[in-house]
Amino acid sequence: MGFQTSRRYGRYWDDAKKLDKLINRYHFNTSGKDEKSFENGFASTLLNMQDQFNCKVISQIDNASTVKDVRCFGKKHRPDMALDENVVGIELKYIRYAGLRDAIGQGYLYRLRYKFVFLVLIISKDRSTIYEDIHAGKEKDLEDTLQHLADTMNIFTYIVPAFSTKSGIRKCYGFFEPVNA
Repeated sequence: MGFQTSRRYGRYWDDAKKLDKLINRYHFNTSGKDEKSFENGFASTLLNMQDQFNCKVISQIDNASTVKDVRCFGKKHRPDMALDENVVGIELKYIRYAGLRDAIGQGYLYRLRYKFVFLVLIISKDRSTIYEDIHAGKEKDLEDTLQHLADTMNIFTYIVPAFSTKSGIRKCYGFFEPVNA
């Protein structure tokens, strides 16, 4: 597939919009303490909602199906979950110290196979300053980069806390719809 333009209408886009709503509502701050538990919790929710999607939900926790991989740099890479074999790739990353750059790079790789890529970056308590800086507007370059990926590459990123936030701070910063939509 490469980086072919994917249309933003039709049943696949409808599923992408449903996934956007789910990520924005999901309580990541209560669903785990490591990456695997976040993946299991979110995948279980997604599998339970299967009948609400036009595409088949595929997850690493479901032994009856396999998430398709992308071969690049001599290795196979695959997202944690998918909607159909090449429609939506979903990657959850628990960000403790490093990993933010790696997660964005994974988004690029997954976009080689999938029409839409959803990156959910779950910020750990010990990295809460990243989340607070986004809220305070101190991460403008990061926000611009993530908005560009959403607008031009169909790589949609969500930054969510794995902790309870202070009053007045959003529980999800998402880069899904184009700025001028």
